[in-house]
Parts: sequence; structure tokens; C-alpha cells
Amino acid sequence: MTEISLAEGLVISIGCIITVFIVLVGLQFILSLFKFIKADAPSAVAAIPTPSAPVLAVDAETEEVAMLTALILANGESRDKKYEITEIKRIK
Repeated sequence: MTEISLAEGLVISIGCIITVFIVLVGLQFILSLFKFIKADAPSAVAAIPTPSAPVLAVDAETEEVAMLTALILANGESRDKKYEITEIKRIK
């Protein structure tokens, strides 16, 4: 087994780090080219008919569930926020 001095180990380490960064920059360049690729084919999602939404009974519990769902979506990733529901308004 050959012994590697501290200076040689440092040169090898720096060379490996530079190689990794060159590969990462290359991957970033390749990924940035994807924004220029445009899909000319129509999407398959548009061709699939969507089933009609079920009609729910409008009662206090359904409205409360809708309010809480909207509050959760509005809150996002924020925590420790205090919210108070003051008005229920249906937006179509």
C-alpha cells in the first residue's frame, strides 16, 4: 500500500470537489434547457372527460367543513397563526 502525504491528499480532495461542481453545473445547464422544449402534442388530460361533482347537501356541518378546508389552504405552511371566521360567502 502506498502512503499519501497530506499535500497529495489535499490535491486529490480539491480535484474531486472541482469534479463534483463541474458535474453539478453541467446538470443545471441541462435542466435549464428543458424550459425551451415545448410539447406540441395535445395533452391526454384534456381528452379525458371529467365526472360531474357530487351535489352535497347544504347544511351547517358542510359549510363548516368548507370553511376549515379553505382556511387550511389559505394558511399554507404557516404555523402558529390565529384565524377567526367572520363571514361565509360563496364564490362561484
